[in-house]
Amino acid sequence: MEVLFDPATLASGIKLSVPILFAALGGMFTHQANVFNIALESLMLTSAFFSVVGSCYFSSPWAGLMLGIVASLVAALVFAVLTVDFGADVIVVGIAMNLGAWGATSILLELMFGVRGFLLDPRIVSFPSVEIPVVKSVPYLGQVVSGQNVLVYLAAATAVAVHFVSYHSKMGLRIRALGQNPAAVETAGLSPRRYRYLAILLCGLLCGAAGTFLPLGGLSMFSENMSAGKGYIALAAVLFGNGVPGLVIAASLVFGYAEALAVKMQGFGLPNQLVLMSPYVLTMLFLFIGTRRRVAAG
Repeated sequence: MEVLFDPATLASGIKLSVPILFAALGGMFTHQANVFNIALESLMLTSAFFSVVGSCYFSSPWAGLMLGIVASLVAALVFAVLTVDFGADVIVVGIAMNLGAWGATSILLELMFGVRGFLLDPRIVSFPSVEIPVVKSVPYLGQVVSGQNVLVYLAAATAVAVHFVSYHSKMGLRIRALGQNPAAVETAGLSPRRYRYLAILLCGLLCGAAGTFLPLGGLSMFSENMSAGKGYIALAAVLFGNGVPGLVIAASLVFGYAEALAVKMQGFGLPNQLVLMSPYVLTMLFLFIGTRRRVAAG
């Protein structure tokens, strides 16, 4: 029981939830606009690669973040053009983009850096960890909250901002109205196409931050297929939370904690395969619950 509330495990869980949280908050916007965006994985992987390029060539994690976001936005724009303007099936486009991102980043890795599999380069600069002056001296809480990566705190601030945008801004209201009643949006003289594009690009923006965290959240490296299914886990969090920010945030934290706990449990003699599959079993459970909710509501 003690291992469940170990401060190191909780701190690790918070850190591991960050890429899922960023992507899930982005996916929440497309969910609210009634756009089933399964391409979160491709947006994250594309961002992860180009954030490494930015960090490597400019020796700055912030340059990596900017380039990662731009790359993710371009990929999101491709998704928007194909699904909104050309009416392509969102599932087909999403799967194609996920597979295409894996292949494209693997090819670019070899072309730009001359390596295969993974890239370790001393020029890659990760975001630093930050100690919170007052909190770090508080027993237990300081061990969990203080000393985290900069992007962890940025994710927390983003979660608050996303909740505000969704429920206390005209843009958020219109995106949610589009998902619930597109005809009403048109009747009000608004463009459904514009707000679908906006939701998809907001998703691209946040997935850019999610992908950047993977290589620059402390690892300072890139590997092929680095997203490793985290886009699908984020989608499960979105479906489970039904596009409600609070539930999406909670689901993301649960996934991060499950992954941290799985790593911790490897030291207790359990089979590695069983331990490592636990976060993905949880993903399937959340997808099942989220899908059942959609069927019941529809």
